[in-house]
Amino acid sequence: MKGIRLKLFIYTSLLMILLLIFNILLQSSILNRYYSNTEKDKLISYAKVIEKNLLNPEELETEADRISSNLNARISIYDDRGNIIYKNYSHMMGMTGKIMNIEKSNLDLVLGGQIIYRTDEAMLRQSKIISLGYPAKVNNTEAAIFIHIPTVEIKSTVESLSKQFTYLLLIAILISFLGAYIISNKFTEPILKIKNAAKKISEGDYDIRLKINTDDEIEELSNTINVMAENLSKTEKLRRDFIANVTHEFRTPLGIIKGYAEALYDDIVPNEEKKQYIEDIIEEVEKLNRLVNENLELSKIESKSIKLNFQDFNLYDLLKDIVDKVKIIKGNRKINLSGQDLIIKGDMEYLERAILNIISNSIKHTKEDGLIEIDLKSDNGAVITIKDDGEGIDEKHLPYIFERFYRAKEKGAGGLGLSIAKEIIKLHSGEIKVYSKIGEGSTFEIKVPKS
Repeated sequence: MKGIRLKLFIYTSLLMILLLIFNILLQSSILNRYYSNTEKDKLISYAKVIEKNLLNPEELETEADRISSNLNARISIYDDRGNIIYKNYSHMMGMTGKIMNIEKSNLDLVLGGQIIYRTDEAMLRQSKIISLGYPAKVNNTEAAIFIHIPTVEIKSTVESLSKQFTYLLLIAILISFLGAYIISNKFTEPILKIKNAAKKISEGDYDIRLKINTDDEIEELSNTINVMAENLSKTEKLRRDFIANVTHEFRTPLGIIKGYAEALYDDIVPNEEKKQYIEDIIEEVEKLNRLVNENLELSKIESKSIKLNFQDFNLYDLLKDIVDKVKIIKGNRKINLSGQDLIIKGDMEYLERAILNIISNSIKHTKEDGLIEIDLKSDNGAVITIKDDGEGIDEKHLPYIFERFYRAKEKGAGGLGLSIAKEIIKLHSGEIKVYSKIGEGSTFEIKVPKS
């Protein structure tokens, strides 16, 4: 047990122990006050019995003896002039001096009509006696009744209960430690799982997944960790794929360049073919240069470090210009453009590049005598549909075709065209979708907001 679990165990234990001690002290104080008040009410009831019999000496003697015997008490009765008219000192012989001082110091108050009750109410067991001074009336004259009792029995009861409270406190403390241990384990277990998972993720293990069902912020955090691990796993896969794809894309032109250069260097190329070799080397270098530039441009676009020049323009006119530009590469393929004039706000140069990349991709994957249909319509913005009747794309590849260098076939080159197109459209607050089936062609749908 260490760290947050130990801290939580200590803090929870201390809190429970403090609450228990406070509860015991409070109960002890309430218990002392309860017994003190109970004794006061009991002595007053006995004083009232004596008051009723003040005019009957025989009954007074009998009741006083009974009360004195029952309570182990000393009883004194004074008239209105302060003279003792009755006393029963058969008990508590060792406290005569203290009792007489209590009676003398409080006699005037009692004769004045005030009930006097002397004891240490805050800590009853520290008092040796309890004294009651009760104002009584005899034929409309004042009298004072004093009853004194020892606290031995009360202290014994209180001490017995205090011992029970002490035992209960010890048991409660043990239970508190056990409860604190269970609570700390219960609370910290998912946190420690999250910590261990984060540690494994930091070490490169992105396959770990947490299963925490606490229905609170900790569960939300674990879900966030799972999402993070999944995204990191995807990122790592993309990184590896990117390196592999870049290596693949560069290997062929570099191999050609190396082979042609070695042939020229060894002077084994006929003179009439040297120019062609050099032209091929230049062509491959241009391919490499284009790949590097496209990759750098895509990185800029993704990081939003490019500055777009937004302006109003007619999107239909832009599509007509793009169709004219691809005539040189479309071959015998037929391209049909339909739609209407539609004004949008955007960077015309970058949008042209995005749309051109998609149309070029359709041309590349459509047979020589195939058909490509381009349609523009207004539907909560501008919607461009580019549909071809080419070879189509397997459904399992559709989620990935906009990734860098992704190849839907095991053989063949991937590229950056679709990746660049998607990022440009995103910068225009738009979206691009693709629908395709093998042998049925592909449909790209671009949505961008109007001006």
